[in-house]
Amino acid sequence: MADQSIKINQFFGGISDSPRKQSVNEFQISKHWDIFTDPLKMTPYRSLEADTETSTNATDLKQYYVQDFLYASGSAKLYGLGQEATGKTKILQKADATTGLWTKPANSEGNGAVQNGCFVEFKDYAWGFQGTNQIFKWGLLSGTPSITNSVSTVATTISSVANGIIAADGNLYLAYNNVIVRVATDTTTVTDNAKIVPTNYKITSLANFGSYMAIGCSPKDSFNGQSKVFLWNLSSDLFQETLDWGEGELRVLETIEGTLIGVTDRYLNNATGAGRGSMIVQAYSGGSVQVLKEIFTKKLTGKTIPLSKAVKNNRLFWAAKKMDNDAGTEFTEGLWSFGRKNSNYPMSLTLDIIDENINTSGIQGFGTAANYFFIAHSGDGSVDKTNDVATYAFTSTYESQIFDAGDATIQKQLSQFTIYTAPIPTGGSITVKLKVDDDTSWTTIGSLSTVGEVSRDFLNIESSGVDFPAFKEIQFQILSTGGAEVCGFKFLPAYLIGNNG
Repeated sequence: MADQSIKINQFFGGISDSPRKQSVNEFQISKHWDIFTDPLKMTPYRSLEADTETSTNATDLKQYYVQDFLYASGSAKLYGLGQEATGKTKILQKADATTGLWTKPANSEGNGAVQNGCFVEFKDYAWGFQGTNQIFKWGLLSGTPSITNSVSTVATTISSVANGIIAADGNLYLAYNNVIVRVATDTTTVTDNAKIVPTNYKITSLANFGSYMAIGCSPKDSFNGQSKVFLWNLSSDLFQETLDWGEGELRVLETIEGTLIGVTDRYLNNATGAGRGSMIVQAYSGGSVQVLKEIFTKKLTGKTIPLSKAVKNNRLFWAAKKMDNDAGTEFTEGLWSFGRKNSNYPMSLTLDIIDENINTSGIQGFGTAANYFFIAHSGDGSVDKTNDVATYAFTSTYESQIFDAGDATIQKQLSQFTIYTAPIPTGGSITVKLKVDDDTSWTTIGSLSTVGEVSRDFLNIESSGVDFPAFKEIQFQILSTGGAEVCGFKFLPAYLIGNNG
């Protein structure tokens, strides 16, 4: 059998369904890489930085536990929904979302307990729920805002909330428990019980689906039954369609390219999953609901997928955590995305954004302002944002498929590994590692940090000069710091005929 090099220089396929799928454009995981802007290159994202400074001190924002973010439609301002010392609603703001300090506007404190999960702009006001039954608004956002604590009250004690949307009829719709509330364009006419889903469900996510509202629901009692999506034309007494979204808790629902995309937490943090909890991405565009991706956890994650979501650059973003080993000591958490660059490419899943400052308490919520991400994390009021300067202090990680070089029964010797990059920037570095067969840890091959260089060949383990190992299966890890971009890699396996025990 002739020795042939294997080259990978496409990354648009995203996370694969199986690590042993012999794919030229998929991978096991990518973290903190942009794989969409140029599908033939992986570009690191900027690192994130703490964003908790007010005029008082550098960490003053943390005391308010901001979890929801709202980027103003008519200015550069960013608003954050948090709580004051006794747990009541508190709204903070930044004059410029991308930089500067958080401030504490006057007349921005409510009189009821904060209800994080709903914070939406409508008719120059920010809207949400507070206390046990109140709908508040804060505005005018274009002037000097003040809070109206009870624009209206709802009939049932609030136990859960979901995001609000402006629907096809121009009205604002808010969701709590199993109830849809309509707010008319006059901002004073509020209709509780505009629509109700069955009482054994709670509404977790609202989305526009053409002229319909898609109402994402999960079982009221966690993981006790099937999630549903109800399609409603905004006026009928009946739902126009009821979609079975499968087992688990539907947490995030949005529309991408005219298709409903939903993310389900299926036993990620529930022992009834018997160690096979997963995150499922499903889609509906007519007919039946289809499973597109399923990512498994190896141990309970200790947290449910947050309800935060964003649609940007033809992709849906959400936050999630999965455990990577049976001991529960290694985990993957961050902002995942599902979508594609354009219609010439397949829909793909990747772990888009990571934040190395997050502790085991994880992500509580996130928001966006243009290309900036804001992440509430660690359970202590911490907020990080995308750095406003080109700083690449985090490590971007890529882990390849497991390659058998044509036959997993035949022993091979790795003869050469070549990494291809865009010109290495000042301070940039690429490190390459490998695992073979049943290895449990990565072995470093070598690194490339020469400014302006675009490739490097490795013929052995750089640090020791030891030959590469023999293998039946092999996989590679590529790490980037300092903004170094990866354009591809290739490796040459040599078949060891007669040594295949």
